[in-house]
Amino acid sequence: MVPSAKKILLTAASVSLALSQNADAGERWGETSKNNPYVAGDMHNHNTCTDGSVAAGYAIDRSVGKGTAAAGGNNFDLDWFTLGNHGGSGNRDCRFSDASANIPGDNTTTYWSQTLGKTIDGITITSLKGTPNGTGTSAKMWRWQSIKEIEYPTIVNRTATYNKVLVEGLEWILPGHEHGDVAVIAGQNPRGYGNADKMAEFEYRFDRADTDAIGPVDASNNPVWAGKDNVNNSGTAGHQKAVAGIAWLQANHPLQSYAVPTHTERQGPFNPNGSAGYNIEHFRDFNNAGPTVAFGIEAPGHMAEGGVNGGSGSYGSGAVGGGTYGMQGVYTAKVGGLWDGLLGEGRNFFLFQSSDWHSRGVYGARDPGTTADFIPGEYTKLYVPNERRFSQQSIIDGMRSGNSYSVNADIIDSDMEFRAKGEWDYDWKTMGETLVVRPGEKVTLEMEMTVPASNNSPYSFNNPLLLPVGIKQPLNKPSLDHVDLITGDITGPIAPGATGYAVANASGVAGAAVVYNPSAKIAKQIQATKMQSRKLRDGSVRLSFRTTFIAGKTPFYIRARGTNIPPATPNVSDSAGNPLLDANNATVSCTDAACPSHLGTVGGVKKVTNDVQAWSNVWFYANPIFVRPYGAPQLLVEKNKELARKLAHDHHHWHDWDHWGHWGHWGRWAFNRD
Repeated sequence: MVPSAKKILLTAASVSLALSQNADAGERWGETSKNNPYVAGDMHNHNTCTDGSVAAGYAIDRSVGKGTAAAGGNNFDLDWFTLGNHGGSGNRDCRFSDASANIPGDNTTTYWSQTLGKTIDGITITSLKGTPNGTGTSAKMWRWQSIKEIEYPTIVNRTATYNKVLVEGLEWILPGHEHGDVAVIAGQNPRGYGNADKMAEFEYRFDRADTDAIGPVDASNNPVWAGKDNVNNSGTAGHQKAVAGIAWLQANHPLQSYAVPTHTERQGPFNPNGSAGYNIEHFRDFNNAGPTVAFGIEAPGHMAEGGVNGGSGSYGSGAVGGGTYGMQGVYTAKVGGLWDGLLGEGRNFFLFQSSDWHSRGVYGARDPGTTADFIPGEYTKLYVPNERRFSQQSIIDGMRSGNSYSVNADIIDSDMEFRAKGEWDYDWKTMGETLVVRPGEKVTLEMEMTVPASNNSPYSFNNPLLLPVGIKQPLNKPSLDHVDLITGDITGPIAPGATGYAVANASGVAGAAVVYNPSAKIAKQIQATKMQSRKLRDGSVRLSFRTTFIAGKTPFYIRARGTNIPPATPNVSDSAGNPLLDANNATVSCTDAACPSHLGTVGGVKKVTNDVQAWSNVWFYANPIFVRPYGAPQLLVEKNKELARKLAHDHHHWHDWDHWGHWGHWGRWAFNRD
């Protein structure tokens, strides 16, 4: 739910943002909720071009459309959307949904071999290009071709239909590793048609599942993208190819691309002789090679896959950590874990979350229940800053800035405020920014957030995970128990090859024991009952609090997370409030008469699994604010932000990059809602 805001009161320090936020809809590239400081999107999802269940156009329709879909099912009105399908190839015509989606009119699976030469949705595919790849119904289209000739034209069509900001992206199957999200927006201009050639070229050159040896050809039948490495796709050599891919983005599209590894714990630790997993050194390598491109990590999607033996986020017991924790991988859920290790170097390394939408498992795409995934916008939202002329570039700028946060089940809304200032001035800093103070100076931190009156859950029975602690809270009404403020010291970057740069990891729960930043801790836990609270006319509740920290001589960061789960909730959280392994949730019974029939059972008793588990165990994550004492060297996050500024200046980039460094100077947002 996006609240309506009729009055926005800002301090004088926020004049530039106020001007951008109050722009008329006609001045905007995309239609967004212009009175909110952040806008919601999704950058990781799938369609029948590879292993999704629905057509590319249908995925966009359900994600950014409003109201109810013509064939049935709710739409989720996202402000922006990146079509992020796998690399490689696929044999299904992705202008059609698969029969498994159970959508009227798409009752059979349609293959490329059946549609060549036919004009469908205004698109005619006359041949499957590149190296021949299968015959008959197994004949596959290489992804570079479907990026150029299917998905991007679909984005052009839907941009005109919805007036939303749409991007052609990729779920990169990394050489030497598992997956990552990539977008290259150079050339993309859906309002003026444009093309996705650079996105397609990256996929062709660097995706290990794309073994095409030809690619597009010129009029003389010569390859346009010569020089592809089709050999080094696994293990250590594969990792070096992945680093080369990120270096290619940095060299060619340093401000118009990103590369963000996703569900990074799922296949266990890195295998130097295979293609699985990540260790901390690989993220360091990526950030070193692409300081303005490789700036984060994505938490897993697949939030409804958890069964009686675990499996939330599609993580089995062999994942690093042995599964998910509060619907996050252990790399980001564990205080002192891998993410805290990277932040402890002062890196510009931020957290994002998306749906990883493929299908609804045993259900069709229009059904309210799911045993697999949620449609983009239904459960997970990635919030980036709003802008007067919100565009594709705004998405990348917002992600790169670190001024973003990720929300599950609408536990908070689009108007979160998380900021800090020193004792001697009023220069507020927000997520991704660096506050410079004197040692011993008091740092004031403020946080405000709105808990919506409802979410998209189809279930109105009480949260079964909270019943053991005496809380009756309907699953379709968001609640916030507390916010954790997590701090950690910043000791500076570790040089490649130095002690501690490469850290061995382990599969299963043994991987959860690895500590990367021992200084990280839950510094303060703020109960919602202790926050200032104001109920709004739409039934939502505005919460706020202020607290202070004392700066020392060592730089540090402050990040935030919030949840509906109290500390010491049996089978869900420990005494400090950290999430336990989500597989433990399945030991709790779902006894309400409305508990759906698809839940996993033990001895005939339904357990908290699948989508009920996801709606029950809810978290949000906010990216860090960095704090540096005067006289201390600049942090890497500051240096890389300056690099982005220099690149923008040197390349005479069209975007108004002044906002890149001023998103945090917002003053105080006060929402008077009628």
